[in-house]
Amino acid sequence: MWIFVIMALLMFFLGFAVHRLGWHFLISGYNTMKRADKERVDIKSVARLIGIMAYGIGVIFLLIAAIEALRLNIPLEPFFIGLLLFVVLTLWRAQKYDGNIFDDSGKLRPGGKKRLIPLAIVSVLLLTVIPGLFLWFSQSTEVTLTESALVIEGAYGQTVPYADITAVTLTSLPGLERRQNGAATTTRYTGNFRTIYKEDVLLFIDRGVGSVVRIDWSGKPIYMNLETEEATRTLYEEVVNR
Repeated sequence: MWIFVIMALLMFFLGFAVHRLGWHFLISGYNTMKRADKERVDIKSVARLIGIMAYGIGVIFLLIAAIEALRLNIPLEPFFIGLLLFVVLTLWRAQKYDGNIFDDSGKLRPGGKKRLIPLAIVSVLLLTVIPGLFLWFSQSTEVTLTESALVIEGAYGQTVPYADITAVTLTSLPGLERRQNGAATTTRYTGNFRTIYKEDVLLFIDRGVGSVVRIDWSGKPIYMNLETEEATRTLYEEVVNR
């Protein structure tokens, strides 16, 4: 939670610095322009737009922090997707104030398209890679039971030798205090979390399935389940047998 609060405060400060204090050197791209190119930029309009973007990002971070602090059952993915769209649209909007790209009538200058290529590449990456990561973390847990170990595939995957397992329990997921690193999507918990009992654990959890297998071993305790109650119980029985 606190990381989002700190990030929000930083965004508010940066927005104020660019918009009100005139710290235009903080605007990427503008700070490296030649003097002649800078004179063609309506920097006050750009600074105002960048300031609004920073304030908006700060508000989104505060909303996310509040959701985590109050432990509300509200998915965070829409906030992050909305943030990405907001940033991309704002950056494209800012280009209209760059006289090196558009003339006074709003038409592209010769060579203007080349100047837009880096922004186009960044936009595509933002709108594909990050949503792709959300999709990846939303995938069901894949488990393979080999002759010597339980193998958990995918993000934060682990190989757990049977010889290192000290206990296997069919239980339910304890309350979570915070996410240390990983993902908490609408459907899944994946990664390193801390429980309300101050225990650091590794989760591979489908949030729609109540049954959970806890594995105590030489590494960090693991809580995991599969896509159905039946599959989770079958996994528990197979691990116990092995």
